[in-house]
Amino acid sequence: MTVIVIIGILVVLLFPALNMVRSHTDKVRCSENLRQLYLGANSYIHQNGHWPQISTALIKGNLQTHAYDKAWIDALTPFGIPRAVWICPTVQRGLGGPDYTKPENTRIDYIAMPFDDKQMTPFRWPTSPWFAEKGDVHGNGNLIIFTDGSIKAAKEVRPSGTAE
Repeated sequence: MTVIVIIGILVVLLFPALNMVRSHTDKVRCSENLRQLYLGANSYIHQNGHWPQISTALIKGNLQTHAYDKAWIDALTPFGIPRAVWICPTVQRGLGGPDYTKPENTRIDYIAMPFDDKQMTPFRWPTSPWFAEKGDVHGNGNLIIFTDGSIKAAKEVRPSGTAE
């Protein structure tokens, strides 16, 4: 009985550590997703001469079709960006792990910034974000990837309490 109690205590003590490891792993995977989106968008620009022109009007359309999300997925798929890259592992777990490959579950967990159709606009400002997480799911603000390929959490870019 003593051994079972000791094992139970060890399990209770290790559970928070395992959650921290999983949280860190998810953040690393999310950062890698952003890097892949960055590379895919960069390849798209070099091939097509402009940032993908996905109409934000699709967001206001029939939300059941997820047209905006699907349009972004379709735009970058030819550049080696599979649907899974658009999915944040933390958000996926929080939603209960729905099959995002089914049309009714189509979604993107990263917001693409809008740019005009000039080739150099996305590269014009080094601190301009290209993609950002839709929510603060890793605890330090949305993860953002910038023009130069660097990734920072929103609170690192502009700490709370600072003036503009």
